[in-house]
Amino acid sequence: MTPPHTVRSAVRTISALVLITTLATACGGSSNGTSAREVPFAASDGRTTTLADFAGQPLVVNMWATWCQPCVREMPAFDEVAAETAGVQIIGVNIFDPPADAQAFAAELGVHYPQFSDPDGELSTAFGVSGYPATAFFAADGTLLELHQGELTADELRSALSRLYPEIAPKGTSS
Repeated sequence: MTPPHTVRSAVRTISALVLITTLATACGGSSNGTSAREVPFAASDGRTTTLADFAGQPLVVNMWATWCQPCVREMPAFDEVAAETAGVQIIGVNIFDPPADAQAFAAELGVHYPQFSDPDGELSTAFGVSGYPATAFFAADGTLLELHQGELTADELRSALSRLYPEIAPKGTSS
């Protein structure tokens, strides 16, 4: 029988390797050599865009799906924070759903922050996302600052924005 401390050590080592691989994928790009900043996804008007198109302003990308209950629960929080925050662009990227279904779902839910579609999940794959919702926080130069996997409340999102972007201010105030 293997001693428990040996099993715990092996689990820690494997966990560390998974984390390193995930971070390397997020920073380096997908397996086909495409940087995550270059992965195309669709705007609601059908035009193709990439994360690189958002360069110059801090960016928060929330990856969600219609079948993901935590995703659905957090979308109103993202809408609330997006409406009150200046200096950072907050967008939603639906993963795996047909684009028309995703847009209709977001409209029915009543969210107003910009929504995009990635029906093949290429963006989340490029970041090594293993569960939804997932939120990526980028600096204005496009550097990935943090990848959060799991649901965020409005207060948790505000806290992350304050920590990662201390220069931003609520709309209507000066920074």
